Amino acid sequence: MPSSTKYIPFGPNGAVAFWARANDKVQNQDELRAWADLGIKTVVCVFSEKGSSLITDLEEVLHAGEWKLFALEIPPGPETNESVFYSAWKLISAAAKSNILFLIPEELEERWEVILSKMVISSYPHIASGELGAWFPSLLGEAEATFLGEFKTYASRKKAPKEIPDSTRGEFSLFLKELPLAVSGIELGVFKNGHKDSNGKKKVPKFQEAENFRNLESKPVISFDTVFSGDKQEPETPEPAAEVPKTPAVSEKKNIPKKESAPAPSADMGDLATTAKFPLQLKLMAVISLLLTVTVSTVILYASSEFKKNYEVRVLETNFSLVNILGIKVKSDLKDIRDKGKTLTEKLLDPKGPGAYADLFFRNEPDFLLAGIYSAEGDKLKKRTVLYNDSYLEGISSNREELDAAVFQKESSFLKTIQSGGRIDNLTPNFKEPTFSISVYDSQSKSVLLYIIRAERLLSVFQKQDINVPFLINGDGDLIAHHDLQLLASQTNWADLPIFETMLSSVREDSQQTRYEDSTKTRYYGSYQKLGFGGAGVIVSVPEEKVFEMVYRIQTKNLLIMAIALCIALIIVFFLARTITIPVLKLLTATVEIAKGNFRIGIKSSTRDEIGVLTDYFVSMGKGLEEREKVKDALGRFVNKEIAEMVLNKELTLGGERKMCAIFFSDIRSFTAISEKLQPEEVVEFLNEYMTEMVRCVNDTHGIVDKFIGDAIMATWGAVRTSEQDAENAVNGALLMRAALIKFNEGRGGDKKPIIRIGCGLNFGPVIAGQIGSEERLEYTVIGDAVNLASRVEALNKPFGTDILITQDLLDHVKDIFAVEKMQSIKVKGKEEPQTIYAVLGRKDDMDRPRDLNDLRKKLGIEYESKKKTKTGDEEEELKYEILE
Repeated sequence: MPSSTKYIPFGPNGAVAFWARANDKVQNQDELRAWADLGIKTVVCVFSEKGSSLITDLEEVLHAGEWKLFALEIPPGPETNESVFYSAWKLISAAAKSNILFLIPEELEERWEVILSKMVISSYPHIASGELGAWFPSLLGEAEATFLGEFKTYASRKKAPKEIPDSTRGEFSLFLKELPLAVSGIELGVFKNGHKDSNGKKKVPKFQEAENFRNLESKPVISFDTVFSGDKQEPETPEPAAEVPKTPAVSEKKNIPKKESAPAPSADMGDLATTAKFPLQLKLMAVISLLLTVTVSTVILYASSEFKKNYEVRVLETNFSLVNILGIKVKSDLKDIRDKGKTLTEKLLDPKGPGAYADLFFRNEPDFLLAGIYSAEGDKLKKRTVLYNDSYLEGISSNREELDAAVFQKESSFLKTIQSGGRIDNLTPNFKEPTFSISVYDSQSKSVLLYIIRAERLLSVFQKQDINVPFLINGDGDLIAHHDLQLLASQTNWADLPIFETMLSSVREDSQQTRYEDSTKTRYYGSYQKLGFGGAGVIVSVPEEKVFEMVYRIQTKNLLIMAIALCIALIIVFFLARTITIPVLKLLTATVEIAKGNFRIGIKSSTRDEIGVLTDYFVSMGKGLEEREKVKDALGRFVNKEIAEMVLNKELTLGGERKMCAIFFSDIRSFTAISEKLQPEEVVEFLNEYMTEMVRCVNDTHGIVDKFIGDAIMATWGAVRTSEQDAENAVNGALLMRAALIKFNEGRGGDKKPIIRIGCGLNFGPVIAGQIGSEERLEYTVIGDAVNLASRVEALNKPFGTDILITQDLLDHVKDIFAVEKMQSIKVKGKEEPQTIYAVLGRKDDMDRPRDLNDLRKKLGIEYESKKKTKTGDEEEELKYEILE
């Protein structure tokens, strides 16, 4: 990476966005490695209306599966918020947890800081003010609010999109498009393009010791939340003691540690544990518990529901009866008060005056504190004739003036009597004792008749009845009588109660019921009865939670009983389940042992039920599997393991089928001369070492070894399992053999450890693949003209001074992947037309491959005389091929 490269956390997945000035092209393979070392897997080529020549170069050097390439066109006008937002989330979704590299042309460097800041804000809209200024110098101070304020507001109202619409080009829109990349089979020696094993996992060749084999898988460990928590920490370096300066711009190449990848799940059954994730004993206990819980809970809930309904009806009946009784009682009391007051006021209106009658009245009716006649003069009340219960006032240390003051404090309410004809008011807040007043308008004398009465007798009626709360309220919503004297003393008004509004709107005066909810969201059952005087009414309410409190208490007790019963049941089930689970656990342990390959299991049936029978059959099955495994292991040493599996599964029968596959032949050069200098035991030993390395190369590239012919190897790709990469895999296998042979020859030399040279011939074409032979003796192989041609091509490595030769048919399938050099045309036995063959130099994406044949021969130590050879070998070989002009 260039020294001017900078970075910033990008997206919620912990990824980092790097950006650097764009060059005209990628310099070399080392630049790609530098990107990969920083965990970069997504490259975004940014360009303006001038275009960018770098995109074409990137499409050629990057490979699909390993990289992603995007083109991001910046519009000439100011970019829209929507296009920035969706472009950012499209990149975040594509990159996932890998890092992103933006390549910025020179003309967009100044504008780029604002655009990238908006992309960061798209996934982190609540970033603190000043944070981005620490990363971008152009956004310091007020500039951040100026350039990004509107976009922050926009992003804070948006959520991560579930579907991202395709972007379109426009004068004010960012245009983002993913570019297709070519698929590569091997990148620097590591398989990339989907070679998978039987489990569907990506398979990497085991031979990776060669110096030019590199693994580019790496990711930086950078937390998005950590960077924006206030301390701008850079990626940690591998040296824990080293401290990286906290600067937004990276002035040198960051040495970001690679994230350790989790080990892939092993296909070996030996890793299985003998403990199940959900034991049978636990399942039995869970099922019994569930059934018991559901059954008992259903009974409890049903019984509670029925009891709740019944109790609700009883409470409503009590409420209704209580409001009826209170209504009749209050109506009677109010009528009695009005009648007695009327008698007294008639005496007051008598020209002769009340005389001694007044004293007699107050002695007989001590609850009356005042009886008077008032006239209205404007908004004031004027006393005309008023009588006081002086003996009572004196007894409570009060006087007439205090009572008159209480009257005139409520005169606005009393004046309303003229319109309503009569009303009841609460005088408790205005006088030292609980009192209420009844005022009546006399139309004949155009006077207000006012009576002030002690509330003691009335309040005794409105005491709280268990959970029922009765109260008296007048037409203005003022509380007249209630068991809580504090409410009366505070002049409480409940005009906003829904039940009061319902009572006012009712035209009936008989008792009625309703449900309502007060301002605190408390729900009540209520009953009311209008008194037919001054809009007043009696209301009895009960909180809904109080109604069902007893129901819930009983329900809780039932649930507690159920929990105790459940615990007892679980204890019983636990011991009962052990009689079932212990034999099953033994079978499970035995199954795991068999999965590990230990077929001799020491279990015996301990019960006479189905599990006991299963145990006996299981032991017999283990013995059978042991015998089968012995046969399979023995067979796998003589044929390919994949073919051995097909034979044991009876998938192969006598005969064959036509297939297209790659055929490979290899031979050790001068093997006869080497064998003459070694003892037979030494020949076998070195051949086994050599064959082990070569067979591994075949297996790692998904080929199968068809047979060994002395020192020669015949292998095929696509004979058993056909894929689109058979031709490429065959050449990859030969290249791995070349690298493995270089490794094998290290430290060798002399008669006892001679240096080995081989020749490989490969062809691709139609063959007959299948079991060849008789019913008693079969061999899985391929036959056909394509096989013969591959054998002839292998023999040409010696006269041409090469190690790997391929035919034109094979090259047609891999010409874009491998670098080759055309050899002289040949004519082989059985072919009328001349054949064109090619020497394989290496993969095109391998920067360390030989550049030409001379470089290849020098690297492999092949001695070659460049004189023309029209014939080669002995007379028998002369009949097999001929090298043409």
